[in-house]
Amino acid sequence: MHRTTVNVPERLFRRAKDKAEAEKVPLSEVLRRLLDRWVAGEVVIEAEDRRQGETVERARKTFGMWRDRDPDTFLQESRAELNLRDRRIEDARLAP
Repeated sequence: MHRTTVNVPERLFRRAKDKAEAEKVPLSEVLRRLLDRWVAGEVVIEAEDRRQGETVERARKTFGMWRDRDPDTFLQESRAELNLRDRRIEDARLAP
């Protein structure tokens, strides 16, 4: 048997541990069985980049603040406006 360490978010670990205890199954056994199923192709794990895009889209829908605009474009426009304002202030200072 190989012993290893994995990083798991605290909340997920607590929930998994609680469920394992309630079902009287060691958490290590749960992980072994899930790994067996994944290796056998019975469990599919999506690629991280696709999942991240879906997560971002869900967050935008949930929070609604980016529903009407793209955050990257919004930040670029905001920076451009700030740069323009800074130039105007600098020009005003230098004006005779």
